[in-house]
Amino acid sequence: ISAIVYHSFESAMYDIASTYITGLVIDKMILGMDVQREAMIITSRPQEVSAAILTNLRHGVTALQGKGMYTGEDKTLLLCVARRHETSRLKSLVLEADPCAFVLLSEVGEVFGQGFKAYEK
Repeated sequence: ISAIVYHSFESAMYDIASTYITGLVIDKMILGMDVQREAMIITSRPQEVSAAILTNLRHGVTALQGKGMYTGEDKTLLLCVARRHETSRLKSLVLEADPCAFVLLSEVGEVFGQGFKAYEK
């Protein structure tokens, strides 16, 4: 609409950039800057992967048992939460411990518990 009103493609691009940046700022104000990453790691070498995370990142790891429906193999799903700046180190540790691991990373808005935020009453 800005391009039509002001007869300028440049004006429309400034509007798009402005809207995007405003959205990011509002999200950060509402959700906060404290964003962590959740890692779900599917591995056949859970002891090695969890030991690397526990030793190097000092974050807890939870193991869940699963079965790969494509292969039929028993697998272990490791669940871990790390701070955003620790993500690259986490990926490196997993790759070193199990090059065949399947890793899913997601952003988590808030994490409560030891090593993260305290519970508020």
